[in-house]
Amino acid sequence: MPRLPKISVVGTGSTGAALCLALSRLGYPVASLVNRTGAPAKQLARKVGCRRVSTSPADVAGETDILIIAVPDDAIAGVASDIARTASLRWKHLFAFHLSGARTSDELAPLRKKGALVASVHPIQTFPASSPVQKRAGLFRGIWFGTEGEQKAAERAGELTGRLGGRQLIVRKEHKTLYHVASVFASNYFVVLLNAIHELAISAEMYVSWTELFGPLMTASMEHALRDGPADALTGPVVRGDLVTIDRHLAELTRRMPHLLPIYAMCGIEVARIRKQNGRIGQAEYDKILSAFRQRIVQQPKRHR
Repeated sequence: MPRLPKISVVGTGSTGAALCLALSRLGYPVASLVNRTGAPAKQLARKVGCRRVSTSPADVAGETDILIIAVPDDAIAGVASDIARTASLRWKHLFAFHLSGARTSDELAPLRKKGALVASVHPIQTFPASSPVQKRAGLFRGIWFGTEGEQKAAERAGELTGRLGGRQLIVRKEHKTLYHVASVFASNYFVVLLNAIHELAISAEMYVSWTELFGPLMTASMEHALRDGPADALTGPVVRGDLVTIDRHLAELTRRMPHLLPIYAMCGIEVARIRKQNGRIGQAEYDKILSAFRQRIVQQPKRHR
């Protein structure tokens, strides 16, 4: 069996550590680990059998075949410059990628100039730091990886993500920001809506757990949207054009939970836009719904500090 490429990881935070451990489990030798603070890298090194640990990008092992840069977005370009300037690597044989969903492979331009293949490879998954790294390492199987880069780099990325049990989505460079916006909606903003449900359940003094109470409704709505499309899954007062109920909702939120008013209004307006876009309501009905939301928001009493 041929020897698997040696990997080095710069940035051993939540995602970087999980990916390193997942690849180590597949038999990829870990040549070096670099982290701004040494303790997390040392802990990971013991798990993956790595003997070279450092806080400096200059110490990336020279025999590295695959370089994974798992640092915050704003630090990627600087780390790439440091490595290109100080590390002694076999540039023509190096495949380097970062894990950012927002930034493109251009962040690794200094490594590309040296002759390395470069890409951005973003796992479409969340890796909560509160979970043990052993559990996080298992989250790559079955997920998609948004990959951007030149063809040869994308092919190398596809081989690696395939070994992890994942699937590859090729993202065009000009679409990378929109791709990341979609990822943010799918993770953080979706969770914001769940938190709104949680807060409303508490405020309404519901004695049943909000997850137990609304879980079946959320599950059915999600299954409907995934099966038939989001537009067909929409229900509720905006869909029915029930302006009286909408105004009651807005009035109660204004009185008791004004911080949720913008979210409710924004989502309601978007429901109306989707219905109009799909020919379910006309312009006149859409304007009435829009006016109802706008009037209530404009009429909010100013809150003094």
